[in-house]
Amino acid sequence: MDCPTCGKSLNTEQGMRQHHTKVHGEPLPNRTCTGCGVEFYDPKSRLEFCDDCNPNAGEHNGNWKGGKETGTCDRCGATFDYYPSDKPGMYCSECVESARGLVPGNPSEKGERVIVGCEACDAELEVRPARLEKQTRGVFCTLECYGDWLSENVVGPDHHQWEGGSIDYGQQWWQVRRQALERDDYECQHCGTSAEELGRNPDVHHRQPVRSFDQPEDAHTMDNVITLCRSCHRHAEAGAITLPTHDEK
Repeated sequence: MDCPTCGKSLNTEQGMRQHHTKVHGEPLPNRTCTGCGVEFYDPKSRLEFCDDCNPNAGEHNGNWKGGKETGTCDRCGATFDYYPSDKPGMYCSECVESARGLVPGNPSEKGERVIVGCEACDAELEVRPARLEKQTRGVFCTLECYGDWLSENVVGPDHHQWEGGSIDYGQQWWQVRRQALERDDYECQHCGTSAEELGRNPDVHHRQPVRSFDQPEDAHTMDNVITLCRSCHRHAEAGAITLPTHDEK
């Protein structure tokens, strides 16, 4: 095959292409554009269109550098350039950068908050007014406080889980849990770590698992529970430690 530039004869097309690229510094076309029929070079020999016909390049692309339009910021009224493919609701870059989150009317804005006291311990809490509307019983700083409040205030037909005049299962557990903590002085009965050292109340562990009882509420007795820190609780669940009996304490 002859080189189209210098006329040199080569044995194969591949050899002629390599010669042209090396000697003349330009690769020969290896693709034919589906749009206009022009021959062009593609290093990977995969393209179907030349740059002028490519539906995703140049002016065919909504985001090409010359394809911007001018709009007005929906927030401040300033004019700015944008791409037509941008989503509806246009804001200039200054408004986007200065906004807290989304603009305008950001649903993630925290909004105003009010100070209220925990119903169980009177600790001050900052809450949104909407939360007060939902929490008809008030708000609590921790789950433990909610349990303490339940054990003292919600016994009887007004409770949502009242069943035939007996204390409901959940409330019975909260009562036994608090009694166990008080009996054990809020200290782990295996390693002696206190609630003050833990920074929270210890766990209350069932010696005999709840799942082993036909009636789950039968597991909630003072003889069947013991106060443990979180670490010792995990070891007890795994059977890795021996727990003291009430007589040994």
